[in-house]
Amino acid sequence: MVTTHFLKYYRVFKNETAVTEVLTNDFIPAKKFQLKNGQSIDCLITNRELQSMNVRYELPNDDVMFYGYIRKIRAMEKAKAGALLHINKMIAEITLGIEKLKSYRSDHYQDLNVSLLDGNIRKLEQQMNIK
Repeated sequence: MVTTHFLKYYRVFKNETAVTEVLTNDFIPAKKFQLKNGQSIDCLITNRELQSMNVRYELPNDDVMFYGYIRKIRAMEKAKAGALLHINKMIAEITLGIEKLKSYRSDHYQDLNVSLLDGNIRKLEQQMNIK
């Protein structure tokens, strides 16, 4: 009986909590994909081939970046830590937004509570005989 051994690692996408098991030697045929210039290439190509086709390598968007870990426990710990860090960043953005709002309100207090009151606008309208 032949036993198949698969090497695996655990993938955690940035700002996500899911831990995905990835088998690294579960080989599948290379897929073709379209480049921006309309050419179709295999996924398994060399850097020289990319240069000859005048293709630049670009990092993917931040939301599709991931980290790989050998142990599942470590991946789970990092997923939790990453999610908590992301939550704290969002809270900091909210706190900064509230501070900016308070600052704007205090900077424009005189205008909002005296000059631009609807009664003062109507009073000025009557004085200028605007209808």
